[in-house]
Amino acid sequence: MPSALHVMQTRRKESKDPIAPLYGLLPYFATWALVPIYLYLQPIILHHHLIPFVFYIGLINAYAVGQIIVAHLTKNPEFPMYNVLTLPLALAVVDSLGPKVGVWPSALGFGTYQISYVFLCMGLGVGVYGSFIASLTSEKPLQYDIITTICDYLDIWCLTIKHPYNEKAEKKKAK
Repeated sequence: MPSALHVMQTRRKESKDPIAPLYGLLPYFATWALVPIYLYLQPIILHHHLIPFVFYIGLINAYAVGQIIVAHLTKNPEFPMYNVLTLPLALAVVDSLGPKVGVWPSALGFGTYQISYVFLCMGLGVGVYGSFIASLTSEKPLQYDIITTICDYLDIWCLTIKHPYNEKAEKKKAK
């Protein structure tokens, strides 16, 4: 909360809209609104399969943090407002809400298929990060090259500590 207030205060000083940056918090609040709704609608997950669900939610948050870091690193003016790992959770909430409202029957039901769906979601999250980790273990990882190229171009150091510019050392390095 203090950081949001600080952003609003800084934007007011710059004569900019103080509310606009807060829209970037919508994906966070949307995800965290879906979590308790889903657990309320599916008590079997809450009482018997919470660990894989919590792991899946952790992967959603980790993916969101990764998107934010890449957006800041590349100085992307568009804030990442979409998280692909939140979509299965939203679909599960919609599916579970149908019978409660009386609009449509649940495709997944309230038992075995729902449990399988949670494990499927967790597997999806693991797959997204598994592919990233597998590429990091290759001989020359592509992600490292991309990050260092961006850092060199922007004259920032993301993966190392930047030391003060030393002209003699730079000349030696260039030779």
